[in-house]
Amino acid sequence: MQDSESLQIARAMRRIPRWWLIPVVVLVVLAGLGAAYWAGTSTTAGTESTPPLAAVVPVSATVERRAVVKQVVLSGKVVAGAESVLQASHAEGVDRLVVTAVAKEAGSHVAPGDLLAVVSGRPLLILPAGVPLYRDITQGEAGPDVESLQTVLTSWGYACPVTGSFDLPTQQALGFWYKAAGFKAPTASDPISQGEAGSAAPKPSSSDIMFRWREFVQVPGDTGKVASIAGSGAILADDGVVARIRVADDAIVARADVVQAEQFAVGMRVTVRAGSTALDTTVAKVSSFLEGEHSENTIPGKDITVALPPGAQGFAAGQSVTVTAGSAATESLAVPLIAIRQEGGRPYLLVQANDQKNDQANGQPRRLEVKITAQADGWAAIADVDGLLVGDEVTLQ
Repeated sequence: MQDSESLQIARAMRRIPRWWLIPVVVLVVLAGLGAAYWAGTSTTAGTESTPPLAAVVPVSATVERRAVVKQVVLSGKVVAGAESVLQASHAEGVDRLVVTAVAKEAGSHVAPGDLLAVVSGRPLLILPAGVPLYRDITQGEAGPDVESLQTVLTSWGYACPVTGSFDLPTQQALGFWYKAAGFKAPTASDPISQGEAGSAAPKPSSSDIMFRWREFVQVPGDTGKVASIAGSGAILADDGVVARIRVADDAIVARADVVQAEQFAVGMRVTVRAGSTALDTTVAKVSSFLEGEHSENTIPGKDITVALPPGAQGFAAGQSVTVTAGSAATESLAVPLIAIRQEGGRPYLLVQANDQKNDQANGQPRRLEVKITAQADGWAAIADVDGLLVGDEVTLQ
């Protein structure tokens, strides 16, 4: 009986789970991991050293000798000079406009007082543009046109008081002008052509002389150069064009934006280049602000007009060119702009000491006041100063 009870107790104990083994195993694993981590950190700490602090190394640049100049380059085109058309008008009794003689040729200069040509037997005289031409003037008539005519005749040395009335002295002065050109002045009693000088027409009295506006032409600006003129014997078309006068030389026009335009002024020197051809000339005009034209691919800004001297070779009308502001500068001492320091508005440099010139203890940079003469493209031009030579090192900021 006792043996049976012992057997039952043994069987019951085998059925009881051994739960206490699980926490034991966990503790063993954690202890192993902790030991491994401690061993690793100890090994790394023994091999690594503390990194040194970064040393501050001053940055420097070398003093050079170079040309420092601020240049603005624009794109432009050669624009043909303006022309004025001079026309003859049909007079009473004249059926056709025929050039019977010419007094000028292509390339000739024209000015007030000159004879341009003879059309249908009558002269075409050049009158200053300031004299209004809108009517024929006869004895006793008055007005601002008469006064202007008198002023012109007086300036040419004719005895003609400025009264504003077409009086006898004015008629006589006008007659003398015609005579100097080789013609007789028209008269009120004979409105039809009197013919050229030397004709057999009777000599009119001074009181009969009239001002016939169709016998005068005017040139804008009063002077110009003949671009083309009809030849002797030519029959003019209905428009009566006798000649074309170039009143302005070819010019170069370039558009600058509002910032670029500040670098240009009338009279300043510029360089114009067309391919390998270069020309030094001047700015003739700076326009007021102009809106951009998207259709013409032009930006808002100002037009810079550059004079093109007559006879300049290699610059044809319509040709693309570049216009550069700023003439070539002479070379001088130069340093990067970031080397310039200021104190109280006075610029200075920190010049580093070297073996040949070490006037401060411990080789510290020395301060040297300088004068800046120009700035461009990140460089500053320095006037020559004692203590600064090409090759010296200056500290940058």
